[in-house]
Parts: sequence; C-alpha cells; structure tokens
Amino acid sequence: MNRPGAVAQHTAIEASTSSVVLVVDDDAIFRQMTRAILEASGLTVVEAENGLQGLQMLDKSHPDLVVCDIEMPIMNGLEFVEEAAREYPSLAMIVVSSTDQMSVVANALRFGIKDFLIKPIKNPQHLLAAVDEALKHSDDGRESTDFASEWFGLSSEGQLPDEQELHWHLKQLDSDPVLANQLLQALIPSNSSSQGDWSCRFQLMQSADTAPLVYDYVWLMNGQWLMYAIDTNTAPEHGVASALMVRGIVNDYIRRHHGRVDSFFQLVESINNSIHQINYLEPVASFFALADCPLKQIRTLNFGIPLENSPSSTVLLGQAVQSELEKACQTIELAAQTVWTFSPTSGARLRFSLSVE
Repeated sequence: MNRPGAVAQHTAIEASTSSVVLVVDDDAIFRQMTRAILEASGLTVVEAENGLQGLQMLDKSHPDLVVCDIEMPIMNGLEFVEEAAREYPSLAMIVVSSTDQMSVVANALRFGIKDFLIKPIKNPQHLLAAVDEALKHSDDGRESTDFASEWFGLSSEGQLPDEQELHWHLKQLDSDPVLANQLLQALIPSNSSSQGDWSCRFQLMQSADTAPLVYDYVWLMNGQWLMYAIDTNTAPEHGVASALMVRGIVNDYIRRHHGRVDSFFQLVESINNSIHQINYLEPVASFFALADCPLKQIRTLNFGIPLENSPSSTVLLGQAVQSELEKACQTIELAAQTVWTFSPTSGARLRFSLSVE
C-alpha cells in the first residue's frame, strides 16, 4: 500500500476542489487510504463506518459525492444507497465492493450509482477518475438526457473510450454473452407485486441460452404504475448496452421527479433520442406502459414487440421520429384485469396483467 504522502503524484481532480466527499465503509484502512488519495487532490473528506452513520452524515455534512462500500454491519451499502437516493435524488454515489456478482451490480444500478469499483482498488487513478467524473457531472447539473453518456463514460461524440474503467464495462459484456446474460437476468424483478387494491403479475418463458427478453416495473406516487419490456435479441451487437441505458434513464427520471412520471411521452422520447444519438447504443424492440390506476387509464408505446391480437410497429426504439412516437402512443381504459402477451421472434413469451380487486 502506498504511503499517504505518496498520493500527491496522482492526477489532480479537475472538478471543483471545494467539493465534499463522504466515504462510508466499515474498513478503517480503506477509509484512511481513500481519504489520503482524495485529500491529496484537494477534496474535503468526511467518514462514516456504517450505513446508519452515513445517513446521519448526509444531514450534517451535505456532501457532493458518496463513496460507499456494499458489505457493512448495521445498515449495508445497498440499504444506505436506497435510502440516500430517496432522500437526496440528485446526490452522486459510487459503490465499492469486494464482490463482482451480477446480482449486486444490478441492485446497485437500481438506485442510480455513477460507478462501481472492485476492492481492493489497486490503481488509485481508477478511484480518482471515477470521483472526478461524478463530481464534474454533479457540478454542471446535467439532466437525464445526458445520464447515459455520464454512466457509460461516453465521449461527446458518443464513442466509448478505450480506457473505460468499469470492471464489467460494456466491451466486456459484449464479448462475454454468459456474463451479459447473468446481468440481464439479475435485473428482472419479482414476477408479482401489489399496491393497495391493484396487483401486477408477470410470466416469462424463454431459453436460458439466449440474450433474454427483460422487463421491469415500478409502483409510483399518486397511483401510477410504470413498466417496460426490452427484447435484446433485436439489437445483436449492443442489446445489453441499450437495455442498461433504458433502465438508467427511467430510474434517473423517477428519482428526479420524486417518484412519479409527469410526462410519459417526454420520458420515452428522451430514451428514443439517446439511443439514436449515442453511437455505442443500438435500436431495440421495446414496449412501455404507464397506468393511472385511480383514473383507470393506461398509456402505451410499442416499438416492434409482437403483441398478441394487436398490430405491431416495425419501428424500433431509437429509430422513431416524433410523428411516429405520437402515432404509436395509445390510451386505453383499464379493465378489472388487463392482460398483454408478447411473443417476440426470439421464441420468448411474456405475459403480464394489471388487475384490481
């Protein structure tokens, strides 16, 4: 391990050096090492040894960035990140962990982390680069249309840099179908859930050997329910990247709008435009639905996923122009039980229902 005095040779932070970084980790040696590296770059560092203490420090120190471990006593890192994201939706967070299990990565992604680093961090430059990138985007206040560029580490021209340092970065996922499949499978939520009198149920049948059809859903404020499904097989080169980007923008939008969707069309339009503009992403078949349970209405947008007993658009998400988006947007009345069944060309089958008791 480097002596604290040796960290001065590392690359300086380009973001504002008045920034405050909260390091949450039960490992005192890791906290000391991280503090030395960051303070040598001009940052102010405060510490917490568990998630509960970390939440208290958020109120006390008002940090610009959190560096948080996953495995901690009292309140673990995922519990801390979930609570912090709820209370401070614009707070940038980096997760560090001694595990690279895809389920852990998937759970952390749910709460909008900016990077994921594996311990031990052998090269301090990786930590500095991650911190600098997160602080720069925090300083310039970029909105969700730039979330994909921030999270993927893309250049302004939409290219993925060769030195991208996420340990499971997109090039690795593209070259390792098994790893990519594990990540996508880990992102799939519970197949049933309820809120109040309403409940949703999903039944997914597909081969474990192919890039899966993935879906996600969330109960929102004011009786809203949002879901989407993505057929990654329709994007053979970068389906994983496109699916992760969709998830990132959706979660980022929900956090910034305090648990509700103010404009369904605007949300889907921003995802469509991001896929179109970023070279490393690829148009993909997908379906979006936003239900307003009190009004018993549901709005849908379908991009190329065959839906039983209903015509399917040939335009994929990332290809549509505004007029095609407007044409594809439909509003229907919610029945006591509303059912959709998807049968994409990959042979997978997804059936889901939204019902009220």
